[in-house]
Amino acid sequence: MRQFFMQEHFADLKQAYISGLLKALGKYTPDGGASFVSFKEHYAEREILDYIRSMRTGFTVQSLAEYAKLRKAMAVWDKYDRNYADDAIEAVAAEIGETTDDTKEILLGGLLNENRVDLYQQYAEDDEAESTEEAHTDTSSDTYTLYMKGELYARLWEAYDKLEYTERMMLAQRLGFCFGCHSTFYMDHNDLDEYGEPKKKPIKPMMYTDIATDHEYSSANTAHKKCEKALMKLKEAIKDLI
Repeated sequence: MRQFFMQEHFADLKQAYISGLLKALGKYTPDGGASFVSFKEHYAEREILDYIRSMRTGFTVQSLAEYAKLRKAMAVWDKYDRNYADDAIEAVAAEIGETTDDTKEILLGGLLNENRVDLYQQYAEDDEAESTEEAHTDTSSDTYTLYMKGELYARLWEAYDKLEYTERMMLAQRLGFCFGCHSTFYMDHNDLDEYGEPKKKPIKPMMYTDIATDHEYSSANTAHKKCEKALMKLKEAIKDLI
């Protein structure tokens, strides 16, 4: 936990250790010449390292070295305010010693594993006042739940990438995430904190009326139908997982 700066993953690392312990119990024989205490460490360590490589959401890196590079890339990207402009990505690529295309893939992998949401989320429906609701994250450390969660995310993004360009753009606008990097927040360089740093702000979902105007549709109802059609495609892709 300390080695990989994963203090917030304590419960999940412990669950991985228990999983390895159970596997060792099924394979251990007393006449093998080794004590169970030493025998089970091999299985426990392997499960923990497999968990670290998969990083909760199913994005898998092939080695601990690649995982370390992923964490470094995200840390370097933070220095550039997570700017997805070409010059910023090129600067990150230069610092981590990767090509620009590979760096984009690495950063996308990091973004897919940042499942942090604010405790309270604000939203507004068409022609209604803005509302606030509590958003609860999934804190389960059950191994099967984590695996299925990763499968769900992978299937969703795969289905999203197969949507038409307009459908992807409209869903990003409606659901409130960046079309380019899929982030749910942006850095506001026009609103600085007391340290002179840009404030991190959530991307607000757009109303159907605004989406219709942006795409030159005749009515908000047309934009609504387009988004609903795209959502149905995503639901169809994951229907066997929910």
